[in-house]
Amino acid sequence: MFRFSAIILLIVMQLPLFAGAIRQKQINRLKYSNLYDLMTGNNFRVTLQPGAMTAVGRGYTCVFNRNARRMSCNGIRVELLNSMSFEGNLPWISTLDWFKTLRPLLYPGTVPKHHVRRIMIDMGHGGNDSGARGAISQEKAITLKTGQQVARILRARGYQVDMTRTSDIQIPLDRIGPMQQRTNGDLFVSIHVNSAADKKVTGIETYCLTPAGAASSNGGKISQTIHDGNRNDPANFLLAWHIQNALLRRTGAIDRGIKRARFAVLKNIHAPGVLVEIGFISNQAEERKLNDPEYINKIALGIVEGIDSFARTTGVRR
Repeated sequence: MFRFSAIILLIVMQLPLFAGAIRQKQINRLKYSNLYDLMTGNNFRVTLQPGAMTAVGRGYTCVFNRNARRMSCNGIRVELLNSMSFEGNLPWISTLDWFKTLRPLLYPGTVPKHHVRRIMIDMGHGGNDSGARGAISQEKAITLKTGQQVARILRARGYQVDMTRTSDIQIPLDRIGPMQQRTNGDLFVSIHVNSAADKKVTGIETYCLTPAGAASSNGGKISQTIHDGNRNDPANFLLAWHIQNALLRRTGAIDRGIKRARFAVLKNIHAPGVLVEIGFISNQAEERKLNDPEYINKIALGIVEGIDSFARTTGVRR
């Protein structure tokens, strides 16, 4: 356990509004920072409970749980990059999570200003690749309809839109990154439909690219590889936050959280990007919704409103 001077910590941690020392330590070979120090030093009101910590400030209420990878902020579920650690009631969070998760969310002014004028929409699967199959439909058709509606709304609001496909064709995954790079677009959103062996599972989840030095939300090993998409790690997370929040508000769907994964379509893009799983085709009721034009419009509005919110938060739109 170490203590540093406030001046050194301002350089090392780059904390906004911070005026104190942060305790740091190694846990399982990873660098952790004391979450109580981080939040109280940034003027959050903190309540410590057995196995949990609540921090309130700047319009956010964040709840952190003992030895868990999951937290919530304003009721939205977030999968951390590493599990929390508690010593008694004293909470520790990985320093990587401060820079890649908490700081972009709580202090969006630390995310570089980003013009949002041109957006690429990727509709998952197509052609011979049907994606997930339900009782009455296929993923590729749902994603195409949803993407087309998203594009219509975005264009009506003055954005330029590029689409990876406009019909039932298959675009190889290794071509999507170069397509985005050629358009020089400002954001990237990939639309998919989920499926699970447990047919009771429902809900929406939004993914951004896993940062180097972390394992993805659904398992796998820690990787130190830095992909092109990792250049925008803080903005990736902030975009995922705004889109997930807006989607849940529009649809009332179950919140399955903001997660990280090294999906091929996110690795090689040169703009902030996310992949959205808009529902479970394996659930009978949710599949019916995913084939209802009114519900698809709610999803499309949620995605667009999330983009609008991100654009306002980063300070620059068009």
